[in-house]
Amino acid sequence: MSEHCDVLVIGGGIIGLSVALRVRQSGVSVTLLERGDCGREASWAGAGVIAPAKPQRHGPMSMIQRASVERYAGFCEEIREVSGIDPEYDRCGAIEFLTTEQFVRMARSDVRVMSDVTTEEGSPVVEVLSSEQVRALEPGVTGEAVGYLRNRVTAQVRNPRILQGLRVACERLGVRVRENEAVGELIAGTNRVDGARTQAGAYSADRTVLCAGAWSSEFAPQAIAELVPVHPVRGQMVLVERDRPLLTHVIKRRKHYLIPRRDGRILVGVTLEPDSGFEAGNTAKGINSMLDGAMAMVPSLSDSRVAGMWSGFRPGTPDTRPHIGFVPGWEGLIAATGHYRLGVTLAPVTADIVRDLIVDGSTPFDLAHCAPGRAFSTSAAR
Repeated sequence: MSEHCDVLVIGGGIIGLSVALRVRQSGVSVTLLERGDCGREASWAGAGVIAPAKPQRHGPMSMIQRASVERYAGFCEEIREVSGIDPEYDRCGAIEFLTTEQFVRMARSDVRVMSDVTTEEGSPVVEVLSSEQVRALEPGVTGEAVGYLRNRVTAQVRNPRILQGLRVACERLGVRVRENEAVGELIAGTNRVDGARTQAGAYSADRTVLCAGAWSSEFAPQAIAELVPVHPVRGQMVLVERDRPLLTHVIKRRKHYLIPRRDGRILVGVTLEPDSGFEAGNTAKGINSMLDGAMAMVPSLSDSRVAGMWSGFRPGTPDTRPHIGFVPGWEGLIAATGHYRLGVTLAPVTADIVRDLIVDGSTPFDLAHCAPGRAFSTSAAR
């Protein structure tokens, strides 16, 4: 089999589906290849938190992140209108435990920076709260901290629903979705990529967009993989349930967090395991760490029922920043991968950037800090 399209998208997670949707809306033909079922890897396994950038960070990546957060409500409404599936976008806000006086000072600095920024209702976006104020908002939060930082614009979506909605929207708008077709290799010449091959045949394209997450380096020639290095970082999650809802905000303490869903269930996360390779599954160490972290924030979770547990592979990069943009030296190839822990958050703006690159050849965003082929520095700030 041989098939030609204007744009070939490799990867059917939230990034690939969002890119395919936006590019298709520009009027070109789009085929999407997914190694398994769309949306069943990192995008499905994550927490679905829409995370705002830190107030004091103003670099290019922070600007991209802020733009994506601002677009999210409209993005979800668009998906709902086209697909009929509600992603359950909820600007629920977040409360973060501040466990040292230094963290409190940093949080108060964030509040000062954001002092003139308010929500539509006129409330401050960020504020430092006392234990008493937190208990009034969230009676279940009884774990001890020096202080608490509340962010009112943190939001969440239901991962399975937004992914299902994106897939349906793509198909309704004419994207050719090919599931269970793992890419074996890119069709690459000396300095150009013309598509990809799967076991089913060849897919040629004027533009190929690499959105394969943790697998993005697995089938690319070494010369391309070195420009877009990605590695798997296993993350484990636990789902607990209770007879009655317990929380309304996302609750965070260091690397652990709790995400309350509308049905009263609570997601507990997370582990970060950069040396896991592609070894799937849950471990006793990982599960115990997450549940201990959860009960340090909300002790009453100790009698909750465990409803499920799973793991996924985030696409990590050497500096934790994604690869977005033209791949240097390889005409016809665009990267949109390596989003690590921000894949869900950055999906709308990544899709807009890729569409702009394909349609206009440029984007208004500064991609220097996420450009494929960049020099890596682990100390580089977002």
